[in-house]
Amino acid sequence: MRRAGLVVLAAIGPFACKIGAGELADASERGEWEQIDKLIAAGAAPDAPQIDGMTALHWAAFHDNPSATKALIEAGAEPGWANDYGVTALSLACQNGNAKIVRQLLAHGADPNTELEGGETALMTAARTGSADCVRSLLASGAEIDARERRGQTAIMWAAAEGHNGVVEALLEAGAEFRKPLKSGFTPLLFAVRQGHIDVARSLIEAGAEVNAAAEPDRPRGKRMRSGTAPLMLAVENGHFELAIELVDAGADPNDQRSRFTPLHALTWVRKSVRGDGDDGIPTPRGSGNLGSLGFARA
Repeated sequence: MRRAGLVVLAAIGPFACKIGAGELADASERGEWEQIDKLIAAGAAPDAPQIDGMTALHWAAFHDNPSATKALIEAGAEPGWANDYGVTALSLACQNGNAKIVRQLLAHGADPNTELEGGETALMTAARTGSADCVRSLLASGAEIDARERRGQTAIMWAAAEGHNGVVEALLEAGAEFRKPLKSGFTPLLFAVRQGHIDVARSLIEAGAEVNAAAEPDRPRGKRMRSGTAPLMLAVENGHFELAIELVDAGADPNDQRSRFTPLHALTWVRKSVRGDGDDGIPTPRGSGNLGSLGFARA
């Protein structure tokens, strides 16, 4: 795509040199929208890149400007152009959660499965930043719902970890897989529980996530979740007592010992931990919710 842009630039000839190869992109970076219109009218190559491959369309998406995006696309800008780091305008629009620009780019041929280095797809970016509208637009255009990045994580895992329940529900409605764990043992439910996102945990359980499913990490020993850790234990260890009681109400076993400890065992080291604020430097968890540890113990 970059080569095609340079061909266009060469075809314009001396006039393009007069305008300046990256002048359109520079104006877009500065947000000089009236200047962009003048440069387009003067015949500036719409995909003439800056030194790192950024184009005017990249910057229009970055600055959340649908009008400039439309004008550049109509002038011939390539919606799927990637800069030297593999970043497209679609990725930037998803980062901003700008569904209007996402739809503009998709309607003109942007690849809904475009990905960054490391495998982060546009859908994952939209899921991480919390835009359900962007997620739905990408899915409607053919985005692969269960694509995995280099660590194996999916869009629904990212949304669950960030607490974006609207995105989680949109992905569940579209049929996202939410039971298969990572090698670390984490599932979307465990990601949500670790962060204390009650609404996300509730949505996943209502969709069929097993509240007593224990993690079985397939990783070398070290800093990792213990084998046999279920959502209830993870909630207690992270100080999310209100969520922990919701899990019990949903059927979690309060006497589960598959991790070699019960939730009440975990409560003792959360309240006054030999592992927290001690020689290893690991602080006790901040936790979440309106229920304290004593209230949890009573419940």
